[in-house]
Amino acid sequence: IELGGGQEETAAESLEEVPVSSPRMRRNNDAGIVVEGDDSIHVKLARCCTPMPGDDIMGFVTRGDGVSVHVSNCSNVANLMEQPERIVQVRWSSSKNQLFLVAIQIEGIDRQGLLSEVTRLMAEEHLNIVAINMAGTKRQTFRLRVTFEVGDPRQLDHVIGSIKRIPGVYDVFRVGQ
Repeated sequence: IELGGGQEETAAESLEEVPVSSPRMRRNNDAGIVVEGDDSIHVKLARCCTPMPGDDIMGFVTRGDGVSVHVSNCSNVANLMEQPERIVQVRWSSSKNQLFLVAIQIEGIDRQGLLSEVTRLMAEEHLNIVAINMAGTKRQTFRLRVTFEVGDPRQLDHVIGSIKRIPGVYDVFRVGQ
């Protein structure tokens, strides 16, 4: 894999290449990703689709910045596929204890204390919330987006199920950033 430097990034790259795991840039074995043919290359998880273990993923060689990993059905993949020479095979490693950013959207009937219930539930699950955005509508509904760190897809499924049981919540789903 050749990583050139000093060339201008394409528009697609500039949109998708913001790393999201901590630390922001890792060698592939630290990020839980195996890059076929090179175990020393830097790997970052694309912010646009926030891949996590269990997702079908693909790799894109960036210009001077390692490999950016996307969920295979990410909206940016079509643009990246226009440069097939920069696509590399990647897969999840079997390493444990990795944290990945994930964003969920919660929708429902707006009421007092709802945000408190959601954040308390997440605190009880020992999840680190890194961003939160809530907006109400004229029809007394709300849309809440929460970005947090999670280490296991099963924990994400559990949290989504628990939030769905909060009175007034009618939908919870994972979203890209």
